[in-house]
Amino acid sequence: MELTSSRFPAFLKSRDPKLRIFLFYGPDEGLVRELSRSLCLSVVDSLDDPFRFIDIQASELAADPTRLMDEVTAISMMGGERVVRLRGANNNSKGYLEPATEQDLPDSLLVIEAGDIRKDSALVKMINKAPHGVVTHCAHDKAQDILGLIKEVLGAANIDPPREVIDYLRENLGSDRAISRQELDKLVLYMRGRTDPMTLADVRANIGDSSAQNIFDIMDAALLGNLDGLERQLNKAFSAGESPIGFLRIIQGQLKQLHKAAALRDAGARAEDAIRKAGIVYFNQKKAAVQISGKSSRHMAICLDITLDAEIKCKTTGYPEEAICRRALMRIAMANRKR
Repeated sequence: MELTSSRFPAFLKSRDPKLRIFLFYGPDEGLVRELSRSLCLSVVDSLDDPFRFIDIQASELAADPTRLMDEVTAISMMGGERVVRLRGANNNSKGYLEPATEQDLPDSLLVIEAGDIRKDSALVKMINKAPHGVVTHCAHDKAQDILGLIKEVLGAANIDPPREVIDYLRENLGSDRAISRQELDKLVLYMRGRTDPMTLADVRANIGDSSAQNIFDIMDAALLGNLDGLERQLNKAFSAGESPIGFLRIIQGQLKQLHKAAALRDAGARAEDAIRKAGIVYFNQKKAAVQISGKSSRHMAICLDITLDAEIKCKTTGYPEEAICRRALMRIAMANRKR
């Protein structure tokens, strides 16, 4: 049978004991590991239990082809169900697994972790057709799945973040579930012992790498006309070896949204409605309102042209990219200074 990853937690609470073989596969290796681990721990108290939990790498089976069947048909010396986990499986593992699909396996659960194999691959088809088999495809997290993970991890720590923090996390956490969970766990550890609310500054200080934060700081300084701050952040970034073209491209993305927001506002929409319709995420909307205040869509188009022209010059003129990028961003900052 097929079981979606989203339904797996509910399934685990009332697992059908007749189902004995579970295959987790797909591009999100973090989710594969997470679901596999949660299933194993629903049966045994610890993955360090040598009597009830057996861990096998698929690559080991070539040297000992009968080991897998020996393990899944063994009876626990201490009583209770045993778990045999096979990691690194692929279509080449089918021959080793096929005998298990023909057994009832009353005393053991067989948990298989595979990589990004196709849904119509021989291994998936075999486990899916087995009367006691379950296959779960693990795709990269969608926005709604990420939101659920955020609420799960922070909620377990009794942290109730404001909306701008949740939106920031949804935008900046990666699609690998295991890595996203690690980032959230790191944030929970950072907040331990604190009674004040979690802020966007807390999250930015902990989620992602420092280079991403440098880019945010540079973008803010340029679009808010902060010349001193821009100079300081550029020096810091270039000293760390960051990419000038990378900065320009991120600024371009922001300017395209601001240009759209300014155009909608110029056409009669309220500023907050224009910003929302332009697709600017919630945690950036207040800042965007300041950035387009008193500036026309044409102004934003000119700023965008400056960055596009600078990127072309970086790629074609042979002049130092840092100097071209610095001059372009300084021009934008000058154009956005409060008068």
